[in-house]
Amino acid sequence: MDFNHFLSSYYPDPEYGGRRLYADMVEQAVAAERLGYRGVTLPEHHLINVLLTPSPLLMAVKVAGVTERLELVTSVVVLPLHDMRILAGEIVQADILTDGRLVVGVGRGAFAYEMARMGSPIESSKEKFDESLDVLIALLTGEEVEWHGDWYDFEPLTIM
Repeated sequence: MDFNHFLSSYYPDPEYGGRRLYADMVEQAVAAERLGYRGVTLPEHHLINVLLTPSPLLMAVKVAGVTERLELVTSVVVLPLHDMRILAGEIVQADILTDGRLVVGVGRGAFAYEMARMGSPIESSKEKFDESLDVLIALLTGEEVEWHGDWYDFEPLTIM
């Protein structure tokens, strides 16, 4: 049986500092690899005082630089908060920079107040998530993608 370690971004005390929090997360990842874990999971949270990880892809690239074999799993990239045309390119770049160890987990968001603060109400997140996932898959698997939907409308483009 394989296990992943969740890299918590819990930040209860501003005195602790973001630099220290991220260093702890990286240290946990190194320990997880040393202990034989299959991978680490990286959350995404915005504008919440006690959770501080706006970019799981950036953290994945950092962790890849100090580990050799860990899978780097986003848990989760909140699709309704992103433009899929930008995110698709960022995913491809992060996958290259992590030597193919990136595993992208996606979701629609967990906290209504977080989603509202980001301008993406939880009430519409299911519909936006559904289309965003379809667009993301098309962009990551297609050579040239055109889309005309409720949330996305663009002429043919290639992400990389």
